[in-house]
Amino acid sequence: MSRLGALFWLVLVATTGFAMFTVKYTVQNLEDELNRVRKQTIAEQLEIRVLNAEWTYLTQPERLAELNRQFLALTPITIKQLQRTIGELPERPPAPATEPVAESVSAPAGVVPTGAVPSPAAAAAPLPVTPAVLSTPAAAAAAKASPAVVGPAVVGPAVASPAVVSPAVVSPAGRSRSLDALFSQVAGGR
Repeated sequence: MSRLGALFWLVLVATTGFAMFTVKYTVQNLEDELNRVRKQTIAEQLEIRVLNAEWTYLTQPERLAELNRQFLALTPITIKQLQRTIGELPERPPAPATEPVAESVSAPAGVVPTGAVPSPAAAAAPLPVTPAVLSTPAAAAAAKASPAVVGPAVVGPAVASPAVVSPAVVSPAGRSRSLDALFSQVAGGR
């Protein structure tokens, strides 16, 4: 019986030792993972602080005003602009008569010839408009000679008159100098 008792206690001690080492290494792995998460949290907090500092710098009123002067040249709204009524807004000019386009001439993708009925796929597709074309001096001079047709003003069962861009109102950089010029450009484009 003493042999059986000794064997029992030996197996019990070995099992307990194995379980203790397993628990020890599991706890060490969890501590390592916890330290990794803590370091990652500290790094994320530092990154958030840096991003907040960058946002504060980028949104400074003085810097935004300088960027406005450099790129947009927008001016504050005047009282004159706020005193407008709907009756003072200019009406849309009548559509100019256009010549029908011959069917042998192929139009660019997305542009429907005047008088043609667009297909449902063409009506759903967005029209390509590239305002950067007017930014080059040669393109601006060509656009002053003849206004560019951008696309149909209204898409429906039948195509309405095409919208025309008036480059005479646009500055050489393709931007309006004030809100009044912008409104007159929009009104001129109708």
